[in-house]
Amino acid sequence: MEFTEEFIEERLQFVEKLFEEFGAEPQEINEKNRNKFGQRKIYKYEGKYYRTGKLEVDEDDEKPYIVVSCTDNEDYAKVGLLDDVDAFEADLSDKSIECKVKDLFGME
Repeated sequence: MEFTEEFIEERLQFVEKLFEEFGAEPQEINEKNRNKFGQRKIYKYEGKYYRTGKLEVDEDDEKPYIVVSCTDNEDYAKVGLLDDVDAFEADLSDKSIECKVKDLFGME
């Protein structure tokens, strides 16, 4: 399997779609840093802020990873300062990724 930028973007969008399906609401915050640093949109779920992104790894490692970051501090979220809380291979099955997101949201 070839891990193109398009593939990674599709997987990131899939995770964000799951965020919304499980009740997270997209936030219109951190626009300046999103544009400056290429950060993705932040979602709020039960008082916590979540964002997904691509984990930068060494070129020798062929498999890309998706990272989910989180904070419960609104001020930190407003400037995009979230802590990485989970990372998983981008080529996990949809069902496996769904389970990861449910676990992060405390639904499992």
